[in-house]
Amino acid sequence: MTGPSAPPDPLAGPLPPPVVARFTAPDGRATVALRAPVWLDGAWWTCLDRSYRAGAGFLAPHRHAHTDEVHMVRDGTVRLVQGVRRRTARPGDVVVVPAGTPHVDPWATADGPATVTTLLGPAAPEWLAFGLHLGRATRAGRLTRRGQPPLPAVMAAVHASGADVLAAGLPAALQQRVTTPALAALGRAMGATA
Repeated sequence: MTGPSAPPDPLAGPLPPPVVARFTAPDGRATVALRAPVWLDGAWWTCLDRSYRAGAGFLAPHRHAHTDEVHMVRDGTVRLVQGVRRRTARPGDVVVVPAGTPHVDPWATADGPATVTTLLGPAAPEWLAFGLHLGRATRAGRLTRRGQPPLPAVMAAVHASGADVLAAGLPAALQQRVTTPALAALGRAMGATA
């Protein structure tokens, strides 16, 4: 585990949060399952599971201005980037990414498939809307070779949902006023959104 303390594992209890939506890519490279929000350590968290085939799942570097992120590795070996460090995590490992930290979410290594449960806190309706947008793009098969929606589709989901997702190195005001709307428009024009 890295960073501040992690909340308890929401799937370890007798009643794990139910799956409210599941999206699988037509070729099976990626599955996204949105779960009901969970109440842990006095706060609500958005909860989702992501499963990837070997080598799939890489997403662009980004940060969350107001959202903490916790990754719990269920199966397989994953790589991730936190700050400037590239890391490897295995089943049972928990990685805490505090708000504001540039990072790349976990992706499966070439050695085999992986499953990760991710918590985003505080929970917000924007995260559910964002997950639904990306899930529909995943189910439609509009994915990069690494099993993720292309950047214009991701930014269209950010723009439509208002989710707290910012590129790692650009000023927030520039992204909110210029780059996110421009990439979202490109995503819509390309038909990269669902």
